[in-house]
Amino acid sequence: MMKHIIWLLLIGIAACSGGKTIIRSEPPTAFVSINEIPKGVTPLEIKLDCDKTKDYKITISCPGYQTQTKDIGCGYIRGVKKEIFFELEPGEDAAGGETPSVPQNLEDFASIKIKSVPSEAEVYLNNEMIGTSPLTKKKIKPDTYILEVRKQGFKQWTEKIQITPGSEQEFFPILEAE
Repeated sequence: MMKHIIWLLLIGIAACSGGKTIIRSEPPTAFVSINEIPKGVTPLEIKLDCDKTKDYKITISCPGYQTQTKDIGCGYIRGVKKEIFFELEPGEDAAGGETPSVPQNLEDFASIKIKSVPSEAEVYLNNEMIGTSPLTKKKIKPDTYILEVRKQGFKQWTEKIQITPGSEQEFFPILEAE
């Protein structure tokens, strides 16, 4: 009887923990929106919180390709790392969606690298999660951002950063235990 209770508890814990989800596309560097909120470009690693939302609408768009959308329920993304793949078809966007307006030349973008101690901390730009550390994020639109690194049991690290076109910036936050 005790074995059954322990087994059920382990299954419950695994079902409640939302693992990391990796969204990939062919071609890569397509724009990703989740529930109509821009999240970045593919490949994108993100943790989707099933305690807050039970269903996610993931939309991928890329200039010269048809926009695609997949509805993903939490039953699919719970547990260990999951991958969602989109094979974009060449052509005009039949869905009538708009590709986000961003600079067209790669030189107009920047990239950032975040390596935190401890690792696997959540990384936010302007209060929007972009992944977990260590993290390399390419095709960042030049602007001023608030960069935050958060991990449960540690004090939040925050810095105001200026992203300039073509720059490659690295950050090494060391989080203090609470």
